[in-house]
Amino acid sequence: MAKLTVEFSDGMTELLESLARKGKTTKVDIIRRALALYNYVDEEVLDQKGLKLSIADKDGKVVKDIVVH
Repeated sequence: MAKLTVEFSDGMTELLESLARKGKTTKVDIIRRALALYNYVDEEVLDQKGLKLSIADKDGKVVKDIVVH
C-alpha cells in the first residue's frame, strides 16, 4: 500500500476534520470516499458530454442538479 503526504490549507483541514467527526469516521476514510466519488463522476458523467449529476430525494424528485465540466 502506498503512503502519501498531502498538505491542506487550514480551511480544508478544518473541513476534513469536520466531515470525519460528522461521519464518525477517519480523515483517511473521507479522502478515500471522495476519491471513489470523483472516480464515479469522472467515469459516468465527465466522459459523456451533456450529462449532469442529479441528487434526488427519497421519492425520486430532483432537488439539485450538479453540472460538471
